[in-house]
Amino acid sequence: MRNERKIRALLLGAVIFGLGPVAAGAQDCVKVIGTEPGVPNLTMDPAFVNLADDSYQQNAVYNRLVNLDSSFQPIPELAKSWNVSEDGLTWTFELEEGVTFHDGRPMTAKDVVYSFRRLLDPKVGSPAAAVLNFLDADGITAIDDHTVAFKTPTVVADLPTVLAIKYGLVVPEGSTSEELKLKAVGTGPFVQDVYSPTETRRVFQRNNNYWRKGLPKAQCLELSVVTEEVSRIAAIRSGAADLILSAGAAAAGVLANDPTLKLEKSAPGTYLTLSMWTDTPPFNDVRVRQALKKVVDRQLLVDTIILGNGVAGNDNPVPPTSPLAYTSEIKPQDIAGAKKLLAEAGHPNGLTIELNTGEGYPGMVALAQAFQQMAAQAGITVNVINNPADSYWDVIWMKKPFFTSNWSGRPPAEGLPYTFTSDAKYNEAKWNNPEFDRLLKEARSETDVEKRNALYKEAQKLLSDDGGVIIPYFVSDVAVMRADCEGYVPHPQVPILNYENFVCKGKEAAQ
Repeated sequence: MRNERKIRALLLGAVIFGLGPVAAGAQDCVKVIGTEPGVPNLTMDPAFVNLADDSYQQNAVYNRLVNLDSSFQPIPELAKSWNVSEDGLTWTFELEEGVTFHDGRPMTAKDVVYSFRRLLDPKVGSPAAAVLNFLDADGITAIDDHTVAFKTPTVVADLPTVLAIKYGLVVPEGSTSEELKLKAVGTGPFVQDVYSPTETRRVFQRNNNYWRKGLPKAQCLELSVVTEEVSRIAAIRSGAADLILSAGAAAAGVLANDPTLKLEKSAPGTYLTLSMWTDTPPFNDVRVRQALKKVVDRQLLVDTIILGNGVAGNDNPVPPTSPLAYTSEIKPQDIAGAKKLLAEAGHPNGLTIELNTGEGYPGMVALAQAFQQMAAQAGITVNVINNPADSYWDVIWMKKPFFTSNWSGRPPAEGLPYTFTSDAKYNEAKWNNPEFDRLLKEARSETDVEKRNALYKEAQKLLSDDGGVIIPYFVSDVAVMRADCEGYVPHPQVPILNYENFVCKGKEAAQ
């Protein structure tokens, strides 16, 4: 009976991945599955990375100029070191030598200059331009083949940190948007092989000329996205998958007791949001927004929705456990306060609103349903609309006045402007607050660390009080891998993935 169950599990895993019998001599790649689908809008172009699925694949083939460690501190990647001039206006980056693109071209400073100038080019239209709007394209120059200078009009105290954004992957000089959308030529550990923007299964081969000697450890990487958690669990248990990049809290709890698997957890970083358009009734009244925030029992959500696998939040993207948070105190649930605000806003008998959600990210539907119950205590009727997961990000996200979403953790210098400034590409709440914009601009130019952090904290509080997003908690990402695999550690910033050391027994690269 035990063998029969095992065979059934293997067959289920094969069905999930669309796998048939393995042909003699076929490669046995490490098999990785993600949760957030990008089909049919997948892109290999770093200038337009949007969903997690784009990051799953782009991190396999590209390198960043600068990366971030798990504490969001900048660390070397293609830039092996950097320094800043005495006036704070010019940052100089020294590049690794002996790095080549997958087509054999050497990577030089000109490629770095081209990559960042391209992000700023209005003709390209990258969302990165709004994040990097403090840069002057003409100020990015190649000093020699392995030295790049960024001269900025004003002091940018956190420049190495900000350059580590998800768009900051280095492409060959002269690459066009048309070329990059379908074909990546990077310097990264794997080379694009089997690929279609309309297919969820993709294959990447080992870069045998990778500049980090001895890496990657796997011969090839097969990447897929599975939106249903039960299917992901079946796949990892059957051996049809070697690694789940992110498991929901309930799944992680179940899989933790499976001796054939092991789990790796990140620091809390990913956060879910309930985002409301601040230019649309009834959310254009700050008293309504504040009332909706007051109904939330944040610690109860941590305990029940993510089963303690994270920390409560305060409606801004910095976890209260961080030393950079404006407060470590968690907003309490205040039903009486919510009713009072609603009455003052002209809704003494409560109000009815529509909340769109979908399992585009694990836990979003459960959050919406829990919020529905909490809001009812204040006389607020929340009609939850559960949409299909596979089309959620294309059809619902940022297209409805009130919806669920999720974002990766980021340092304040990037996370605060990325989705909350007036001109942010992904300003989910359509929040426009000139004082918030001013605080961030001032913080960016402040060289005194304590003063800079104080400005970021002031901006956080303003966002928490006046903004249009509810951020009830932060989640630790949990990766699940087969027990005979090793070398993958999830990062608190979801767009940062590193497959260099990930390998499973019997799937090692030939050295």
